[in-house]
Amino acid sequence: MSLKKYVYTFLLTFSINMIGIGQSTNMEKVKAINNYINFSNEGTHGLLIVHRLLENFNKSINKYVDLPDQQINFYSNKDLPQDIFEDPENWFYETSPNEWFVKATTPSIVLPADKVTKLNTIITEMKTILVKINKLRFDLEEQIKTLDLTKRENLSLVYDKLEDGVRLYKDYYKKQLILETEIDIYIKTLKLSTDEIQFPEVLASMNGVYKSTRSALHALYMKEDDNYAELIKSQQLALTKFDGIVLANYNSTRLINSRVQLYWANIKRQTAESIKAEQLFTDSETIPDEYKLYDKYYYYYNIAVINKFNRYGNGIVFELNRILEYIGVPIARYFEMPHYFKVIYPKLLEKTDVLAASDPVVKSLPTVVKGRNVVTATRTIKVDSFVVDFKMYDHKIIDKDVVSISYNGDWIVEKLQISEKPYEFTLKLNNEGKNFLLLHADDMGRNPPATIALSYTYKGKRELIILNSDTNKSEVIEILVK
Repeated sequence: MSLKKYVYTFLLTFSINMIGIGQSTNMEKVKAINNYINFSNEGTHGLLIVHRLLENFNKSINKYVDLPDQQINFYSNKDLPQDIFEDPENWFYETSPNEWFVKATTPSIVLPADKVTKLNTIITEMKTILVKINKLRFDLEEQIKTLDLTKRENLSLVYDKLEDGVRLYKDYYKKQLILETEIDIYIKTLKLSTDEIQFPEVLASMNGVYKSTRSALHALYMKEDDNYAELIKSQQLALTKFDGIVLANYNSTRLINSRVQLYWANIKRQTAESIKAEQLFTDSETIPDEYKLYDKYYYYYNIAVINKFNRYGNGIVFELNRILEYIGVPIARYFEMPHYFKVIYPKLLEKTDVLAASDPVVKSLPTVVKGRNVVTATRTIKVDSFVVDFKMYDHKIIDKDVVSISYNGDWIVEKLQISEKPYEFTLKLNNEGKNFLLLHADDMGRNPPATIALSYTYKGKRELIILNSDTNKSEVIEILVK
């Protein structure tokens, strides 16, 4: 073969191969990216299991002070693999986080080298956090077994270890957000053709449901709920668009497949359930007794909403990702969100009975609580300190009023029958934003409406203010530091 003919043949073969690579490269790149997302999501599943253990450790040591030992789960370290993120017997995963880590970090030619370096660095940091969290559950078990927990200094060691868990869970989510940003930047560089992105309306509706639900969850995680009603409206709009998609109209065997139809129906159901739970949060509904040791953010994020979003419970993300996998489009999978952990301290250990708000900054007074309209009192409570003592009692006629009191959105007294004997409580006011007390009547007694008197001290003088509530409305009063 002549040199000229050889070169021609080589170039022709190379060009044909490159065309073939070009046709498949976007899908291959997305598959490589999905390895990183799968690692993050499966890590989140392992974190859920350890999270429940940490809650139990926390509650088991509280019994040594002044809180009951309330067990939420009935498994322990001995019931679980040595490494919850390895799981060699596949108890919890089809593919474990550690296996996904190996797949993600195995050298690949489909992603740019600089992007691989960044992504590998991030998930290596995430894996380091998972290793520390797995070790933490054994460290805590050992402390509880060996330390004399009747001694306060030993109790403090255990609480310090639990606080390590708080930081590690937060650090994992921080790293996940960095990973998401890097992946999003890269995905936007892919030039996807119309042949690759089939069913754009379907994919857009899926993306809308994901982003709106994710935004609502992230706001709960960050305690940034001042525009939460707007986030719910965005979610409702996304669900309406999603519900308006009729898969049978797309003349595609992939979309009318019975499995896809089932996944689609589950997404609608779980999104609607998420909205319902989020609405209860905005209406300041009472949380279950076993979670009152925590706060409303912890309950609604970790319990009421996230199980409708993440895989366990066949949540929104799990179903969205199953659809993407089945229809085979080069779209990156969606991220789940990790739980966050919070340590509960007994009051005797804190040496205080002061009630602080779970919401660090309240920007507006509530307008609806427990489905009831809220009216603003004509007066305000003026105080000269950020720590205020209150006495609450029935006003004038003792008629067995039963009331609940909310401070900055937290129910500090629920269904209390008030009398001439004062109910005393102390509030620690937020330094920023608004502070308020809200009266909610549960039973108006013999002489409606329910009426309470609040007494407090302002500039050395005893002040008295009256609040009223009936079954149609509650009353809120703002507390001003002057």
